[in-house]
Amino acid sequence: MSNQQSQTWQKRKQLGRSKYLLQFGVLPWGIGLTILFGIIEFISFHEMIWNWIPVRLVVFSMVGFFIANGRWQSMERRFEASRQEQP
Repeated sequence: MSNQQSQTWQKRKQLGRSKYLLQFGVLPWGIGLTILFGIIEFISFHEMIWNWIPVRLVVFSMVGFFIANGRWQSMERRFEASRQEQP
């Protein structure tokens, strides 16, 4: 892990795990993919099925949670490994 990556991770780590998961997982993935799939649906079928929006929000938010959680754990391992390598 480079020095810049380490500094970036330290700043993000200060948010705390819950805020990190929300800010980098649940919100961007949940909202972003819901909007994207809504646009695709509208372009493909020329209509929106509004009942699917809450379902998409829940499913894509869960996907974002697991992605961000995996990223958090991976960055923690990399950060700790880089700290042990430094004299």
